[in-house]
Amino acid sequence: MNQPQFQMVPVTCPSCHSRFMAPVLTIIDVGEHPEIKAPFLLGQINIAACPQCGNAGRLGAPLVYHDPDKELLLTYLPPELGLTEADQQRIIGDLTNRVMSALPPEKRKGYLLRPRSFLRLEGLIEAVLQADGVTPEMLESQRAKAALLDRLLRAGSEQARQIVAQENDDLIDAEFFRLLALNIELTEMEGQSQLAAELRELRRQLLGWTTTGRQIAAREQAIQELGPRVSRETLLEKLVNAALAGDALRVETMVTVARPLIDYLFYQQLTERIEAAEQAGKAPEAEALKALRQQVLDLTAQLDERVRQASQEAARFLDQILASEDLEQAVRANLDRFDPLLLEVLASALDEAEQMGPPERAAKLRRVSDILLQLVQESQPAEIQFINQLLAADYPNGTRALLEQNRDRLDGELLELMRAIEEDVRQDGRTELSQRLAEIQRQVAELI
Repeated sequence: MNQPQFQMVPVTCPSCHSRFMAPVLTIIDVGEHPEIKAPFLLGQINIAACPQCGNAGRLGAPLVYHDPDKELLLTYLPPELGLTEADQQRIIGDLTNRVMSALPPEKRKGYLLRPRSFLRLEGLIEAVLQADGVTPEMLESQRAKAALLDRLLRAGSEQARQIVAQENDDLIDAEFFRLLALNIELTEMEGQSQLAAELRELRRQLLGWTTTGRQIAAREQAIQELGPRVSRETLLEKLVNAALAGDALRVETMVTVARPLIDYLFYQQLTERIEAAEQAGKAPEAEALKALRQQVLDLTAQLDERVRQASQEAARFLDQILASEDLEQAVRANLDRFDPLLLEVLASALDEAEQMGPPERAAKLRRVSDILLQLVQESQPAEIQFINQLLAADYPNGTRALLEQNRDRLDGELLELMRAIEEDVRQDGRTELSQRLAEIQRQVAELI
């Protein structure tokens, strides 16, 4: 996938008057680069930070936003540029022509000739959100969350921050934590290590101060406590301990995390524990375990119903993708929606179509699967892509030839990465892949 085309422009810091170069993006095409949409909507695009004093602010730059799926072509020219009407027409014409020229002829539709212009960048962002189905109420909620995040960061002391957090407990919900996580990721990507550390500390504090935070913390703790390979017996033991301690939240969290282990055998083992407690005359323990059994039954029923509804919604969305004229463009534009559940629905639909037809549907589903695999490979770090190329090559001659051609990439870091991957796949029981990685490692070691 091509990278977004940033331009380096000279900037004078309004605080310390230092001059430096900063990247500016004047075309945001979410059909070509869907990954840039979220940072743009969060105001993280065209922000310059002075390397001398750290002062940061938005750069006043012309902008064209293009979404081919929603047939949006939006333009923005900062009024502070003081451009004449002729200059405005020339700049917008040049940017929109670049958008159109990048499209194949069959994709050049009438909306491209009628771009909507905005004098405020916020107005353009609102138009994008409204096209996504975001209501004014939802938009106001997003603004309130962003303002609250800024207020929390600016709080003068930890005590003041805690008061602000507890006063806005209802606003600090799961969506707020997603916004916080995205800001942490973006600041780390941009090298703002100090701000990233402040955001991580804020998250740690909010996990203990807020209702949603405590729920998230409980889930994270349960995931860590249960581990990646928890057994049914271990899960039952931990649930019993939590129930006897009266920790209903811990029970709920562990059931949510380990739902696949709660089956007929689980209930049979729990019933045996209840009967043993009754026979031993431990009436309070038996009652607590009976309450646990009912709680687990209720929780799993709720979880299964949510999964059923989510699966139906995922299936409907997948049908919308299949109905698109351009499958690759549709997948790229909606890449963020391909979560594990949707991938599971895709795999199930493909298996069903290959067995029962029609063949046209099976072909489209295979194409979607291939596009996703391609996009995943494109998004991987260069070192991972190179390791995948080695695994796909014939051993030993093909791998050695590829290594010889890329001698400049062979170093201790690559070897250490391969060792880590080999260890992971070996622990997962993928013996053949582990052995191939070990063989290629030896070739790399010989050439370093």
